[in-house]
Amino acid sequence: MDQTCFYCDEDLTQKRTHYISFFHENQEREETMCEYCYSEWLQGIKG
Repeated sequence: MDQTCFYCDEDLTQKRTHYISFFHENQEREETMCEYCYSEWLQGIKG
C-alpha cells in the first residue's frame, strides 16, 4: 500500500513517517505525515 502525507500528498514509501490522531466531527482520525508537515503541525498546535 502506498502511503502519502495527509497534508502535502508527498510519497512516504521510503521516508520517515509520523502518525497523528485528531478529532474531526466527533470522530477520531488517524493520518500519516511527512517530516516537514509534521514539524509544521507541531508548531501550529504549540501556538
